Amino acid sequence: MTFVPNTWSFGRDWHVAQRHPEASDENPGTAAQPFETISAAARVAHPYDRVLIDEGIYREQVPVVRHGKRGVAASWIVFAAVPGKEVYLRGSDPFEPEWEEIEPGMHQADLPATLFDPGAYNPYAIACAPAPCPVNYEFDRAGYDPGAPPDRFEPRPIVRPAPGPNLPETLGQVYVDDDALDQVDTLDRVRASPGSFLVSADGRRVICHFAGGVVPGNASVEITVRERCFKPQFTPHWSGLMIRTVGIVADRAADPGAFSRCRPLTVRRNPRSGISIRKTFYAHCGMPGSYVSAATMSYLRPEEPTMITSILDGTRPDPPGTQSTITITSEDGFRTWRPLDAGSLTDPVANYFLDEQNGMLLRHYRRRGDGTIYNDKAVEQHDAQELVLQVSADAGRTWGPAEKLGFGDDIICFTLMKLRDGRLLWMIVENHPELSPVAGAKPDAIYFVCRAWLGTWRSDRSGVDWERGGSIQIPQEMGTQGVDEPQVCQLPDGRLFVILRQAVVLPAQDRPGYPSVKLISVSQDHGQSWSDPEPLTFEDGSYAYSSTSFSSAFRSSRNDRVYVVLNILNGPNEGCLPRNVLHIAEIDQQTCRVRRDTVTVVEEVHEEHTHDVGYSNWSMIEDRDTKRLLLFMNLENGPVGDGYDWCAYRYEIELPG
Repeated sequence: MTFVPNTWSFGRDWHVAQRHPEASDENPGTAAQPFETISAAARVAHPYDRVLIDEGIYREQVPVVRHGKRGVAASWIVFAAVPGKEVYLRGSDPFEPEWEEIEPGMHQADLPATLFDPGAYNPYAIACAPAPCPVNYEFDRAGYDPGAPPDRFEPRPIVRPAPGPNLPETLGQVYVDDDALDQVDTLDRVRASPGSFLVSADGRRVICHFAGGVVPGNASVEITVRERCFKPQFTPHWSGLMIRTVGIVADRAADPGAFSRCRPLTVRRNPRSGISIRKTFYAHCGMPGSYVSAATMSYLRPEEPTMITSILDGTRPDPPGTQSTITITSEDGFRTWRPLDAGSLTDPVANYFLDEQNGMLLRHYRRRGDGTIYNDKAVEQHDAQELVLQVSADAGRTWGPAEKLGFGDDIICFTLMKLRDGRLLWMIVENHPELSPVAGAKPDAIYFVCRAWLGTWRSDRSGVDWERGGSIQIPQEMGTQGVDEPQVCQLPDGRLFVILRQAVVLPAQDRPGYPSVKLISVSQDHGQSWSDPEPLTFEDGSYAYSSTSFSSAFRSSRNDRVYVVLNILNGPNEGCLPRNVLHIAEIDQQTCRVRRDTVTVVEEVHEEHTHDVGYSNWSMIEDRDTKRLLLFMNLENGPVGDGYDWCAYRYEIELPG
């Protein structure tokens, strides 16, 4: 990350340099006599201070004994790498045991005896599940968590020793040549999965299947031994931990808290709904504000595993205010992926959609009036640029002519899907500023109307002919910005169900206002007309309150049930925040209401996050083979102070059969 000088600080600088010949934690922490560890500096740092850390790998758990003041960014304690120096804060140690080969490619070794000392922290005995957040959901976070068990705030359970044969994943982790092995739950899965490991039933050994014929003695192996990289010695205020990190790679801790990218795996299960969620690292978006939501995710061919999408890559040096958009492909559901630097799938960077029935691949993108391509997040551009569609019969190796779509100029594209009658449905949003209540006073006023377009393949499949479908509109008293971000799925009976974003209308003396909810609408004629939008509710008619945020609708081919993904709140709200708990819930297909007993947390805020951390603006696709929902999302506005975790995560959501 780029180092930003802390020129506003009124405090002092503390220096850490483990490789300095005079380094010692008994030193005063000056440039000439630096501390040897970050922990020593952390113990003496006060608000407004800065800890400058020289190059090295620091294997320690840094205690945070004090932090800055809420709302006074200059007071936040800064932990910063010296400019141009690589600084790693690691929760792991090198692991050089006596390996025993038990099968070709499979080896086992005893874990360090120190992990089993009385009072020692042993991540290989602790369940790999999200840590409970000890805050009052009802008042502090406004995150909805139905039927939370009484022991919600108890420590994570101890899961080793275990009876087997299925062994719950633990917080322990094994790294080989800097790559995290995939922890699995049975010996058979280790045997079948190169690059995986298992913690034995007695909790004393790790059993590893090294990929690519790697011999343990010839590889660099590390194991997680520490709980945290930075660990507060106090309970942070609900608004977050007021520190800032700059230029430091803090990773490989067992339970890193707000430093969420350190964990290679988190498992969350909800026995009430039968939903299980596995969270893993997906991509690094190193520039603040970068995310992956703009792009669609698509397969390239029927019956083949290759997926394609684009991401905003914040790791590339770009001029101020710009970001690189790159195309990536994957053969394993984006567990791993590779960027495409050139070729017919990269120029232009586009959004893709595969018609699974006929194998035709579509891509759409923007171009300026002079014909030049706008290689950026096409779906989020509000300016008047041409929307262009191309089709390919050979998985994108060659493309048909670029055809300008007559959907209008001031539009945003959302759901593109195949209907059961063979047509395509494309939901877009039109901006009609003349409908806005502030149209006369605000030149850039927005007021959205959703529109369906129905597409029919030409007989020679050279392209798609589109006809205008029905629109969805609300009066001003239901939403200050109209309806936006339509996400559609087709119910088993053929009806179309759409969930919509809506901005709250506050009550006033002369009007009752309108609550902070998602709106829904249904079409019984494949999008030619839509029912009047109404609030999304639970079965008893009570509102499923939500912030002004993104949402999704999804029909699972595994169980033919319909689900919504959204931020659910405990009560009414104004504005886009909070978005600090994300949920998935099943929809009753007859009433289109939320089944309260199925509401499941996908992701939730950590106690050390700032109050405006959010989970929103995701992309998702169903895995063709496993029938699991793959959701990709980064953490917005966080996590510690600011400026640290601009990474994307992969959520593999297993639904009941």
